[in-house]
Amino acid sequence: MKSIQNVVFDLDGLLVDSEPVWFRVREEMFGRFGLSWTDNDQKALMGKSTAAWIEYVDEKLQGKLGRDVIFDETIKGMVSHYRSRNVRVMPGAHEALKFCASNFRLGLASGSPRILIDAALDANRWEQYFSQIVSSDEVPHGKPAPDVYTETMTRLGADPAGTVILEDSESGILAGKAAGASVIAVPNEHLMPSPEVLRTADVVIPSLAMIEKAMKKIERRGA
Repeated sequence: MKSIQNVVFDLDGLLVDSEPVWFRVREEMFGRFGLSWTDNDQKALMGKSTAAWIEYVDEKLQGKLGRDVIFDETIKGMVSHYRSRNVRVMPGAHEALKFCASNFRLGLASGSPRILIDAALDANRWEQYFSQIVSSDEVPHGKPAPDVYTETMTRLGADPAGTVILEDSESGILAGKAAGASVIAVPNEHLMPSPEVLRTADVVIPSLAMIEKAMKKIERRGA
């Protein structure tokens, strides 16, 4: 493997603890109709494109809301939480970004629509760290398909052999490996990936605070 030149970050569940907020927004929507939103529902949508999660929610709601309304209400709720700084930054996120930005070229590849990516980056003043930012809405297929990572690496001019992807979710880990890059998994405590999927990652760490050691481990493997 080539030495690491590029690092691509996921966003939701990795840099920001947004999954509980997504859950709350959807739970409130379903609760209006006496319906339940479950952990399994949430896990099914991690990393998915906007079109995919709208379709899923629409089917679960059995036509009680139009797809445009589902999108507008969900995004409005999420943006409100970001602007109110109600979305927790994951432990070690700031430090991991500073370390990686000092040593590698960075990209961001997220399943969120661009409006939410921008809201998260603006709330935390992270825009300056990323050379390229790609939403799954910009590619044919969301995670676990590799499209969003392949596109991010293309825009970075990056070789997968010299790229490390940081992911928390099962679908994201699979997407990163399918894109041909090395993957550091930082499992999300709310929706833990299966042991089988975690074993496919090159390195597994409990927190972004351990990113420097994880990078060195991957560099040693490629030496």
